[in-house]
Amino acid sequence: MIFLPRNVNPEELITTISSLCWDIDNIFKYYTQNNQNSNDFKKKLEIQNLNTGPVTNADVEISNFIKKGISEKYPNVDWEFLSEEDYHSNDDSFHEREWMWIIDPLDGTKDFIQGTGEYAMHLALTYQKKIIIGYVLIPSKQELWINVKGQETWCEYKGVRKEISIEPSCKKVDQLTIIRSKSHYHPAFKFLLEKLNPKNIMGVGSVGYKITSILRGDADVYLSYSLPNGSSPKDWDIAAPLAIIEGAGGYFTDIKGRKLDFLKGSYDQEGILIASMTSNHYEICKKISNIVNT
Repeated sequence: MIFLPRNVNPEELITTISSLCWDIDNIFKYYTQNNQNSNDFKKKLEIQNLNTGPVTNADVEISNFIKKGISEKYPNVDWEFLSEEDYHSNDDSFHEREWMWIIDPLDGTKDFIQGTGEYAMHLALTYQKKIIIGYVLIPSKQELWINVKGQETWCEYKGVRKEISIEPSCKKVDQLTIIRSKSHYHPAFKFLLEKLNPKNIMGVGSVGYKITSILRGDADVYLSYSLPNGSSPKDWDIAAPLAIIEGAGGYFTDIKGRKLDFLKGSYDQEGILIASMTSNHYEICKKISNIVNT
């Protein structure tokens, strides 16, 4: 039994949020029901290119839908919402709130616009900065991945729950398929991958899509490499995907194999991050650390 705010029933909450996620899937369908290359699609999206990247009507609508849906169902619960779309808070103590929903309504906006299918919706509930529930919706696969702290991760496929069974692998580095960001790929990252010399390297969109690719067995390791003062993943990119891979028996750590912290104030997840379902995860971390520190 997980610890939740007073008068919040765990089973009811899980069911309520699952239903909310499938409603969100219908919002995605509204935007994609026509050809994603059509002028009608782009008109509905109203794409804005901000300094942080593209933002669309879908990003904003889904963010608002999540906050409204949870607030209306639980009007008396004292929890807050940290969404990618409105995180610029003037309250310096915002990240210190006890209960927090961390939301990325559309992780992989560029892929959504381009119609690759490699996008996701992330939703995680934290208590005292620790993740206790995580949801990752993959609309193009009709998959909803769920983890509740203390339980194994499961997947709903088109709304039907399916247990998953994943045996951790122990592949050598030259046998690995590594997935990385399509857009954040600088020379130091390229050098690292050349030194690792894995079997295969794939550029993939959303973090949630990357992590579920590992859970499906399509890849072995996800690497994120952020340079100082450069672009880096944020809490909303990482929180829910971390919950589901850890709940499946995997790992999501920094280069030293340490667990990631959330709601630190800046919301940045800097440096080199490594996610895998490999039993030799820490050996891979050490090998990468040796390369970058040479």
